Amino acid sequence: MLDAARQLFNEKGYDDTNINDIVTASGVSVGSIYHQFGGKREVFRALADASLTRHREVSERAVKKAVTAGESNPLRIYVAGAKAYLLDTWKQRDIDRVSILLEGPAPEVARSREQRARYLRGSLGITIGEPPLPDTTGYALYGLLTGAATQLMAIEDRRTANAVVDYFAELILKMGNAE
Repeated sequence: MLDAARQLFNEKGYDDTNINDIVTASGVSVGSIYHQFGGKREVFRALADASLTRHREVSERAVKKAVTAGESNPLRIYVAGAKAYLLDTWKQRDIDRVSILLEGPAPEVARSREQRARYLRGSLGITIGEPPLPDTTGYALYGLLTGAATQLMAIEDRRTANAVVDYFAELILKMGNAE
């Protein structure tokens, strides 16, 4: 059911997909969808939650791997997690459009904005150069990652996606002179 919904949301968009479409594509009953999820918005939320969980897990693994390999530069550690996040975003671009491009049901768009604010707060501890305000670096990093993720939404081939991710990672490292 979730796979069918994910495909439909990607192909038709959230607004143009209805419960009957999901029923037809998945072969489950309307009652099953409402019983298990409550409605279309909750189906979408289940997909978005799974995506966010996966992003967090792949980023955490990449950070841990970098630290275990002996990396001690905070910016390089950050970039390891950011690259993993971006590549995973590309892999899940069909459902991540809601958080990156702010498409989907209004409550999910609001939730995506909250997720972005939480991410920004997590970047605030990183300082590159001599920023005019304590949170300036966090905003710069957030802007770069949001730009990269937005560009990844339109890319179909892995090679180009990898090149985009590497490019943005290099920009972050150049900002910090940590090439």
